[in-house]
Amino acid sequence: MTLIGQHGTVDRPTTLKAAAKARSGRVVAVTFLLDGVPLGSDTKAPYSLALDPGLVPSGRHRLTVAAVDNHGRRRATQPVTLTTDTFRTQALVASPNRGLERALVALRSGHVTVRLTPGRYRLHDVRIGDGARLLGAGPRTVLSPPTGASYFAVLVARGRGIAISDLTVDGGGPGPGRGIAVAVFDGSRNVRLSRLRLIRVRTDGVNVWGAYSNVSVQDSLIDGDGGAQTGVFALGSDRSRATSVIRTRIRGFRSHGILLAQREYGRTAAALHGLALDNVVSDIRDPARDRCYYAPNREPKCGTNEGGIWTGGVEAAIIGNTVLRARWDGIETVGSSTRTTVVGNTIRDTRTGIYLEHSTNDSLFARNVVTGARTGINVEWSHDGQGSTHNAFTSNRIVSATQGGLFVDVGDDGNQIVENVFVGGARPAIVLQGTSDNVVRRNLGCPAGDDELVREQSAHFDSGARAVPRRNRLSGNTTSSSCRTR
Repeated sequence: MTLIGQHGTVDRPTTLKAAAKARSGRVVAVTFLLDGVPLGSDTKAPYSLALDPGLVPSGRHRLTVAAVDNHGRRRATQPVTLTTDTFRTQALVASPNRGLERALVALRSGHVTVRLTPGRYRLHDVRIGDGARLLGAGPRTVLSPPTGASYFAVLVARGRGIAISDLTVDGGGPGPGRGIAVAVFDGSRNVRLSRLRLIRVRTDGVNVWGAYSNVSVQDSLIDGDGGAQTGVFALGSDRSRATSVIRTRIRGFRSHGILLAQREYGRTAAALHGLALDNVVSDIRDPARDRCYYAPNREPKCGTNEGGIWTGGVEAAIIGNTVLRARWDGIETVGSSTRTTVVGNTIRDTRTGIYLEHSTNDSLFARNVVTGARTGINVEWSHDGQGSTHNAFTSNRIVSATQGGLFVDVGDDGNQIVENVFVGGARPAIVLQGTSDNVVRRNLGCPAGDDELVREQSAHFDSGARAVPRRNRLSGNTTSSSCRTR
């Protein structure tokens, strides 16, 4: 990658710019850091970020630009000096008792900056239009509906070039209405939600749908308090592009932490370029599915929720995330997951670490660490005419998987399974069940045992025809008494 940062003196609102290019693959995010703290990230070239000197301390700062590509490779510039002068941000300033009605009308009309002082604002269904910026004064600026109110969303972004940052949305917990904290409406473009605290979420923290593009959630906290459904729910389609969730902590939801949803198969560009980068997702559990944990084959709809991060679009990148205690699976690919990369994630205490639904193709799963799962990586069998083929599983580390490290099921052919490490757990660590034309090379199991590391076995297609593994190439797969060799 080559990166070019901008520096000098900033005495009025300006745009920081950077250039980044990947030697192979594509850049998925460029982050601007001031004194080591992220100001924000841009996921689309040309990479830029608005800087308002009135929102940062005046004086000398160190500006750094960092980029990551879809293979999880990272590069950063050397810091350069940037000086900010004292500047008074031109904004409508409102408090709970003064100027609020005028500010709400201006937000709806758009092309305005509204700054809310600390305090609790009893409101909901606030419309934010084209070019509007809604800024709080930090966590002490709290927007919440009146107790017991039925509402669609506390904030509704509907337009282009919208920014919402530095405030708390208190959804009030269980109650009537759709109950979304921040809704991004059909047709919206270039919407950035940053440094938000979404607490006591009623249903979804952020909900995005329709023909949208470049909607990003960054550097935020989203808390479902154990009763809400989804932290970030983006309903993707052929008309949506570039949804991103970056450096955000998401916890306490029943359905999903991050759901980049697109369930249609075989689409060539649906929900293109979804990104989940450096997030922490934890405690995804649905009490209504408790029986799934103990008897999944006897309970309907097991596995349809309780997921940390799900992605269903084309060329998505799931990079550097930590998923803890998502009860069914840590990361799952669904829909048209073609040329997706799942790289450098840490997953602990889930039933399945990484699950590939049928129709995941030409994708990369690399350098992930899965600990405490029943199955480390599970590739779902081919059925209804859809399979998962030509995927690469490289340099993953699967620790203590009680039912197997990597399971590749019927009809999921032509995969590369190379240099993965299986620490403890069940043997065989790698099972090829009714799948053919795979390359399985230089995988390591430790500590050494008497059982085989790789097993080929037959099964059946959904038609009833026998699926016999053929032409798999196995070489250099070994066990060792020590796990320190790689």
